[in-house]
Amino acid sequence: LDSDEVYIIVSLCTRTDTQVLYVDPTTGILRYESKRGFDLFNSQKEAYEFVTNGSRSGCKSRILGRAILGYAALGNFAFLLIATRLIASIPNLPGGGCVYTVGESQWIKISLQNAQSQGKGEVKNILELTELDIDGKHYFCETRDITRPYPSRMPVNQPDPEFVWNAWFSKPFVNVGLPTHCVTLLQVL
Repeated sequence: LDSDEVYIIVSLCTRTDTQVLYVDPTTGILRYESKRGFDLFNSQKEAYEFVTNGSRSGCKSRILGRAILGYAALGNFAFLLIATRLIASIPNLPGGGCVYTVGESQWIKISLQNAQSQGKGEVKNILELTELDIDGKHYFCETRDITRPYPSRMPVNQPDPEFVWNAWFSKPFVNVGLPTHCVTLLQVL
């Protein structure tokens, strides 16, 4: 985009529509109102055309991800963690679905306009977070609860919190009413 606005365009395999989340440029809080034609569309193409006003050159960067692994606004930046490559570890679960291992991930660092001084400890913690080795060590299933013995009667968006690696990191999506947009990530032991 010509401005510094940041949008996250999401199409899930479990839905037939596309959502557009706006990143508040000051606080980093995700914004979503579930309004058709504003942040809810029939396709990625419609959503992208709305965000860019139909301009192909109006977008500064575009990063394609296979899954959202987490999001957090920390100090002067917001961080979006996405999986860019997935490995089908268990490709055909009984009754359908697939367990994926994160093959490659990417941290997307979004500058915020609220210049706040950060202590050395906070900066160190943020750096350590973004240096975590995710690739090949974390897995998820978009359609089944794999935090409990299989088959689980619990819905996929109510996992056993004891096994969820990214619970706090998925809260921003829960807060805007999109609890399944950030996958439930489990860590390989």
